[in-house]
Amino acid sequence: MKTGVYYHPDFADKGFTTLQHRVKPGFDALQGLIRAGKIEVFTPVINQQAEELLRQTHHDDLINRVKATPYHEVALLSAAGVIQAAEKLSQGELEFAFCFVGSAGHHAGYNYTWGFCYYNDVAMAVKRLQVLGVEKIMIIDVDPHSGDGTRDILANETSIIHINFHADEEYNYADHKRQNYGIFIDGADDRTFLAAVDEYLEQDWDYEFLIVIFAHDGHGQDYGDFYLSTRGYQEFAKKIKAFATGKPILFVLSGGSNPQVAAEVIPVVIEVFVHN
Repeated sequence: MKTGVYYHPDFADKGFTTLQHRVKPGFDALQGLIRAGKIEVFTPVINQQAEELLRQTHHDDLINRVKATPYHEVALLSAAGVIQAAEKLSQGELEFAFCFVGSAGHHAGYNYTWGFCYYNDVAMAVKRLQVLGVEKIMIIDVDPHSGDGTRDILANETSIIHINFHADEEYNYADHKRQNYGIFIDGADDRTFLAAVDEYLEQDWDYEFLIVIFAHDGHGQDYGDFYLSTRGYQEFAKKIKAFATGKPILFVLSGGSNPQVAAEVIPVVIEVFVHN
């Protein structure tokens, strides 16, 4: 598959403190694939389009609050990479893309943020895809902390399928009429997690474009409330690849702080898509 990775050194140098230390080890672990020509690396840029999408996605009050923190630029740069990857995928220039980030996005709602998230990168990319004519989008979120911000922004978008595999007992966003699904699997190991994924991937979904909010904080050696192994993430990637055959696939990095886990999990997942 034509594979692109979006990365900027600022994600490691200026990213949110909990997340930044995993970025460079995760990227460095890809150097063999990059040297072999299996991956093309793209450097995101903040442009006018990213600025406009930010204003379309978030309230001015939130933007001003974030600008008062040290993370405005790196959060917008992260979102810009996701937007730019989505564009290339929608235009057929890539088949699979993986986006590194300096701050996560799925806890950023229209006018609130928490949990290392500032701007909702995926919601911004969805808005860009809709302008490009991509209407039916599926979002699969495997961060153990549920994607409340994504739901807050996209709740009324009935053409967006939003599936959360999570460990959040207070998740109350499920609304099947609006194609929002919450699968509570607190403490899941590989077997429980992959069985839950199978149950949903086996259903007949109508979508054109797949976005996976991908977090390695669910690894047994990271801070989330899943207990997955590196092999479990690899198997998940294989299932996603088989499920979305012929459709663009965008992975967006979310939670996770352990550099060793990042260096193990990220290349193993990307290799699944690189090799036919």
